[in-house]
Amino acid sequence: MTGAITCRQNMAASIDPNMSCRRHHIEELLELLGTQFLEMVPIRKMKWKDEETAALVATPQLQQRVLHATVLNPVCRLHPPALSYRTHFMKQLIQKLEQLDAEICDEVYETYTDLLTQREDDDDTLCYKTYTLPDGDRVSLQESVNLVSQGTTGLSTWQAAQHLAEWIVENPGVLSDRNIVELGCGLGLTGVVACRACSVKSYTFTDFHAQVLFLLAKNIETNLSHPPSSSLQQASPADTRDKKMFRKIKRQLSLTTDKTDLSCTPSGDHSLGAGEDTGMEVQAVLSPDKPNNNMGVEEAGEEDEDEISVSEDDEVRAAGNGAKLEVNEARWELDGKQQTAVLRADPRVSVCWLDWEQTSTTPGSSLQADVILGADVVYDPSIIPSLVRLLRKLLEPGKKSKAFIASTVRNEDTRDAFLIALSSEGLSYSVVEGPKQELFHYDRMVPIEILKITFQPT
Repeated sequence: MTGAITCRQNMAASIDPNMSCRRHHIEELLELLGTQFLEMVPIRKMKWKDEETAALVATPQLQQRVLHATVLNPVCRLHPPALSYRTHFMKQLIQKLEQLDAEICDEVYETYTDLLTQREDDDDTLCYKTYTLPDGDRVSLQESVNLVSQGTTGLSTWQAAQHLAEWIVENPGVLSDRNIVELGCGLGLTGVVACRACSVKSYTFTDFHAQVLFLLAKNIETNLSHPPSSSLQQASPADTRDKKMFRKIKRQLSLTTDKTDLSCTPSGDHSLGAGEDTGMEVQAVLSPDKPNNNMGVEEAGEEDEDEISVSEDDEVRAAGNGAKLEVNEARWELDGKQQTAVLRADPRVSVCWLDWEQTSTTPGSSLQADVILGADVVYDPSIIPSLVRLLRKLLEPGKKSKAFIASTVRNEDTRDAFLIALSSEGLSYSVVEGPKQELFHYDRMVPIEILKITFQPT
C-alpha cells in the first residue's frame, strides 16, 4: 500500500512539475522559520509573510511540522528559548491560523496550553539562543535577555559577534593552525564558531566580568566538550556550586532589570525602542568587560535615550583585581592564581580573566597570539586607549601577528577616535570585506565594519 501511495505521488509530481518546487519551497520556509525561532528573532521581525504562513499551515500535517521546527524542536528540550518567547510565538501562530480560517489541529492548541501552564523560571532572565551553521551544526549559548545586565554588555550576543562569526566561516584559513586570542569575548559565539569551523592551534577566550566568564565557561562546555553529533544527548547535571551560581545570576538579573517583552526585543535584537537601532552609542565608564554589581543599574529602553549608561561601583572594581574564575574544576584545569582555565576535553581551548588596563599584573602579560579577534569592543571612547595599548602589546614587531576587530558603527566620532589611537601607537589598519552569506538573523541596518590591524614598522 505504501509503495502504491509513493508511486501515485511520483506520478503526480511528473504530471505537475511545480509540485516538487512547492515542496522544496516549504522545506526552505520551515528551515528559515526554525532557525529564526531558535535564535529568538523578535516575532514582529520574523521573515514570515502571510502568504508563506498559508503555505506552511494548509494542512494539519504541515502545522505539526511547523511545531516540530520551532517549539517542539529537539533542540528546545535541552536548550530552550525563553518561555515567554515560545508562548508568544504560539499565540501569534494561532492568530495567523484563525485569520486564514484554517482548520487548527489539536496539537497546536495542546502545545500552547502546555506552555501557558509552565512556570517562568526567575523571570525568564536567562535562556538559550541557538545559531545554525552552514553544515547544519548548531551553537547553543545561554544568555541574558537584557541588553545591559550587571553593569556589562557581555551577557548578550551582539550583532558584530555574529558578523565576525559569519566572516570566520567564510575565511577559515585565516585562523587555521594559529594561536588565537579573543578580547571581550562575551558569551563565546565568535570563538565557538571559530573552534568548530577552523583547525586552530589554540583559542583563548578573554573577558573581565565574573558572571560573563562563568556563563562563557558553561557555553564552552556545552558546545566544545563533546562531538557535535552528541549535542542533543542528555547533559550531566550541574553540580551544586554551578546551581548556586546560576541562582545568584538570575536573582541579580531579575533585581536589576525590568522584564523584557521577548516578542519584541530579545537580546539579539538590541533595539532600544522605536527607531533607535541606528543611533545608539554605548557609553560606559568601564572597559567592555568591567564588572559592576550595582543593583541600581538602569537598563536601556527609554525612547528618549540614545546611549546606554553603565554606572561604576568602585568597591566592586577594586575587588575585581583579585578575581578568580568560577568554573567546574572537573571540566577545567585552573592555574595557580585561578585566573586562567584550560578545558580538559580540549586543551587547545582556554578561558582567561583579563583587565585591559592592568595587563602587566594580569594573565594578559603572558598571552601569545598569532591572531587577535574582537567584536563590538569599540563602543566607548574612554576605553579606547587601554584597548589600543593592549593591541600594541599583542601585535609585537617581528611576529607578523594581526588583529581583526568587528565593530557596529553607531557613532562616527567613536570610530574616528579608535582609528586615530591606532595610528598614534604605530598600528596600521585596513577595512576587510565582510561576509557574503547571511547565516544568522540580526539587524543589518547599522553598518558593521571589520578592521585588519597590524604593527607598522617605522
